[in-house]
Amino acid sequence: MNHLTLVHRICRRLVPWLLVFSVLPVWGQFNQFVLPYGKNRVTVNFENFDNLVVVDAMISDSIPVRLIVDSGVEGVVITDMDVVNELAGRCVRSFRVNAPGTIEVLEACITSPVSISLKGLVPSLFNLIMLNQDYFSLEQYIGTKVHGLIGIDKFRNMVVTTDYDRNVLTFQEPSTYRLPARAQVIPISTSRGKPHMTSRVELDDGRIIDVWLMIDSGANHPLLLENDSLGDYKPLKSVEAVIGKGLAGSMHGRFARIGWMTLGNFRLDNVITSFTDDYMPGSNEAVEGRHGTLGAGALSRFVVTFDYSRERMILRKGNKFRQPFEYNMSGITFRTIESHFNVFEISDIIKNSPADEAGLKPGDILLSIDSKSTLTMKLGEVNRLLSEKEGARVSLLISRDGKTEHVRLKLKKLI
Repeated sequence: MNHLTLVHRICRRLVPWLLVFSVLPVWGQFNQFVLPYGKNRVTVNFENFDNLVVVDAMISDSIPVRLIVDSGVEGVVITDMDVVNELAGRCVRSFRVNAPGTIEVLEACITSPVSISLKGLVPSLFNLIMLNQDYFSLEQYIGTKVHGLIGIDKFRNMVVTTDYDRNVLTFQEPSTYRLPARAQVIPISTSRGKPHMTSRVELDDGRIIDVWLMIDSGANHPLLLENDSLGDYKPLKSVEAVIGKGLAGSMHGRFARIGWMTLGNFRLDNVITSFTDDYMPGSNEAVEGRHGTLGAGALSRFVVTFDYSRERMILRKGNKFRQPFEYNMSGITFRTIESHFNVFEISDIIKNSPADEAGLKPGDILLSIDSKSTLTMKLGEVNRLLSEKEGARVSLLISRDGKTEHVRLKLKKLI
């Protein structure tokens, strides 16, 4: 969860900066997907990886790609080096920009318009932003092959509904869309292609505040709050942990539970919340009154509809609405290290967690959980098995320096 959150933050900073410098005209007649003539509604299946929406697409009728649909990203960002190399001849301008909070530099280019097709929709032309290195290793922390991200603003001419229970995206002509029963309508406003909304939260000291949040379906935390926006507030009980990886190394923050948050008239209780000083230091967005982001960890409890034409988000309760929010009960963060995404290496350990107390270390390779080989598992399944039940005793087989070791953990709530 934590690494992917930061990956998307850095990509979001990169995109608007590059577009500001672009010498290309605005391709208004392109740059958006539309429905085929005569169709009012199209459905597209997606793959769900820890509540991240991954769709299959095709670039230039010949390059198959898998993209994360992300409301927190503007434009189309390509991170996979094979695709970048294949399209290198389409670059029309290169850029160098500083990564947030560091002196390190990201290098990228913007392409001339290239065609992207998505099943069921009319192909369209887009200017791609391509990174010249795989700075973020997206797929290692998602656990599947991905080639980049596409902002949900590229579908803004349609009403877009994400059903996380059925893993289906629905694209609909706005004039034919009807509000479902028992839905909540939440006004949104758009800044740089990204939707924002107001929510009310109760912090763990009982203080109730209204917060201005970017809606970020490409980050899998439930809620992230920026410390600078909260005055002198500090969580009463929290866990310090790595919230992401950047060019300068690990970036740290804290995880805590807030009492509740509201989304319209819906209320979510005991929400796991990330607190950080490093979200967008020095950026314009950090001083525009925004308190943080609402992520897929909360959105996935609903059927979520974006209707940009009426500046609103519509929520209906999903199957996970009443599911309690849980945080990492082992203290382990894994990444995948092989092309089949079924070899799991420990990348970080939370201090004083069950994993830390059991002597596990970054670099250990997980081989089995309770005698079941992890070669048949996905990253999300591994994470769930180590976060499902407080007090459960779990037996892990790990490989360290070419030798295998058995380790037993007793899972516990860290917050």
